[in-house]
Amino acid sequence: MEYITSQEVAAAKKNITTDKITKSVWEIIFSNTFTFINGMVLVLALVVATTGRFENLTFVFVIVVNSVIGSVQEIRSKLALERLELLSRSEYQVNRDKQTVKIYSEEIVQGDYLHLNIGDQIPVDGRIISGQIEVDESLLTGESESILKGVGEELLSGSNVLSGHCLIKVEAVGDASYINKFAQKTKTFKRYPSKLRDSLNEILKIISLLLIPLAILMSLRGYYKGFSYNEIVLTSSGALVGMIPEGLVLLVSVSLAVSALKLSRKKVLVEELYCVETLARVDVLCFDKTGTITTGRMKLVDIDPKTQDILENYLSYFDDENATSRALKEALRLKRSWQVKEIGAFSSKNKYSYIQVEGQGTYFFGAAEFLDLKEEPGEKFQAAKLEGYRILTLAWSKDYLESPHDLSIVGSVILSDEIKDNTKETFEYFSSQNVDIKIISGDNHLAVLGVAHEAGFSRDARAIDMSQVADDNFRQVVLKYDIFGRVTPSQKEAMVEILQDEGRTVAMSGDGVNDVLALKKADVSFAMNGATSAAKSVSNIIFLTDDFGVFYDILMEGRRVINNIQKVESLFLIKTFFSIAFSVISILFALRFPFTPIELTLLSTITVGVPSFFLTFEESKAKVADNFMRDVLVNACIGSSTLIVSSILANIFISDYSKVSLICLIIAMLNGLLMVGVVSRPLNYYNKILLLVLSISAILALVVDVLFIDKNIGSFNGVDYLVCGLLLLMVVLIYWGLEKVRLLRR
Repeated sequence: MEYITSQEVAAAKKNITTDKITKSVWEIIFSNTFTFINGMVLVLALVVATTGRFENLTFVFVIVVNSVIGSVQEIRSKLALERLELLSRSEYQVNRDKQTVKIYSEEIVQGDYLHLNIGDQIPVDGRIISGQIEVDESLLTGESESILKGVGEELLSGSNVLSGHCLIKVEAVGDASYINKFAQKTKTFKRYPSKLRDSLNEILKIISLLLIPLAILMSLRGYYKGFSYNEIVLTSSGALVGMIPEGLVLLVSVSLAVSALKLSRKKVLVEELYCVETLARVDVLCFDKTGTITTGRMKLVDIDPKTQDILENYLSYFDDENATSRALKEALRLKRSWQVKEIGAFSSKNKYSYIQVEGQGTYFFGAAEFLDLKEEPGEKFQAAKLEGYRILTLAWSKDYLESPHDLSIVGSVILSDEIKDNTKETFEYFSSQNVDIKIISGDNHLAVLGVAHEAGFSRDARAIDMSQVADDNFRQVVLKYDIFGRVTPSQKEAMVEILQDEGRTVAMSGDGVNDVLALKKADVSFAMNGATSAAKSVSNIIFLTDDFGVFYDILMEGRRVINNIQKVESLFLIKTFFSIAFSVISILFALRFPFTPIELTLLSTITVGVPSFFLTFEESKAKVADNFMRDVLVNACIGSSTLIVSSILANIFISDYSKVSLICLIIAMLNGLLMVGVVSRPLNYYNKILLLVLSISAILALVVDVLFIDKNIGSFNGVDYLVCGLLLLMVVLIYWGLEKVRLLRR
């Protein structure tokens, strides 16, 4: 046996790359501290500090708290995902110290003797020294044709083993391997669709373009109106601080990080945070049968004596480790008594294997429809196929063949798939949510239909054999049918692309090499528990559990994030829209911006920061609406417009600026609390308590403003009280009217 010693392993180069998969703790802290928004706030803080009014620097503490919370949550998520990632690593067998041991891919060293089996993604470059395998190099070359490789031939990292077994000597590892030299094509960065990210980027882009010109114009307006330096700085910085949605970006990133952390506790590894959002928008789920609906384990149900006797010899010459081989080898007593001329390993493309036996001819074993049989299998086996059993046929020819032709049936074997728990409940739920489910498999379509029925899939589902579908009818078939059998890897990819062309958001699950192309193409992809390393490498969500019900948990987590962010984004944008609009109005009509930085900090904390934090982590299972940004913008425009009109009227009817500022703060507190009530609908016990606490906090904040920030409510006269009361009544009536309109529309 070929092997290397422990001393040679210690001195050899390991299969470790310099590419970092996750950010370090310091990189997380740095990225949460030195942000574009924090930079804008810091500049404003330095300007405000020059006035000596240090109480107006409280908004800086909000940024500090935001950065700390963001860093802590991301670090927690990082550590949890790294612990989970350790469980998801693929193991390989190597020969060391005169024995075969299992190690992880990063422990492989140059010079190792590595065993490769069906389903493995080749982790290093090497050369075959024994055995024969069929490999798929499509991830490297783009060519979908499989290649048969034998002794002396080179294998490249990133290729996938489709069939067979071999022993290779490792020649290149880590950064020197082919896949790492050419940018690891199976892990190429893909920017996943995210309306949430895109809307945030648009908002920040607009704000960044407006900040500097508005700051200059407001300062010039204050200078020409004869305001003091402190007045110019405080009013201008108050407006600019109000424009910055300082907590919104943090809230989104923390929500996604917390979601990844929660899913990790259910043994689900999230590789791409924004995929949590994509999940909430999925309206087509494409499942592979084996390993997704079924556990991937099989058991022998029926075999006749003659077929059993031949298969006990036949299977002993194959090293395949797929589910079918394992089930048969566990049930049969293997023996070797043949003189074998040639062996053809099972191919995912051909769906059969063969052995040429001296003096007997050639035996073929595989799917009946791929064997060119003289007669059809018996009615018993056809009936079993319709019930969801897997049927494999043993056939024979007196000639020595390499491909089936005019074969005689020896017999067939019946195997059954093991169905995962919770499949029926999960299918029923997705159906109730108008999420279409398509089952895609390489097996016979009638067998897949039978398994689907057993798993609780709709009895109205339509199944089709994709090997019989013409190219010009392919699109119509994909859109019309629910269950697809005999699907090739390239067809799986094309099916996903067709659904996406129809405007659907597609999730694809799989566990094998033949699923890789479709997993890469899908909007979001899942690698199932026990998936091949090839499937894991291109998936952005990896299951480490066999519980089919986890699909429900993932979907609900995505919905919770999007629905809650949609609620609270309106609260942030009210302040932003108001500050931008009123700044322009104040420049054009010589009005003074009503809030100083400290007042905006109090207002933001009570009506935005605190409620956003609690509402974001509330349970929300409602289906995500397509008009995501429309609802956000409508709520934000209502809240900001109400506040703008109230502030303008206060400026018109009250001449004392200190009184205008206090009245506007009172109105803004009421406006903010009412909007919290609007976005919290339907109000549950939890939300009512939150509103009560916020209302008490608003009253205390107004008292603090009156007593400690140079306000004198005792100087208010009757007209001031009347104006304030009428404006508050106007705000209440606006929200009351909007609620009535909403109820009428429903």
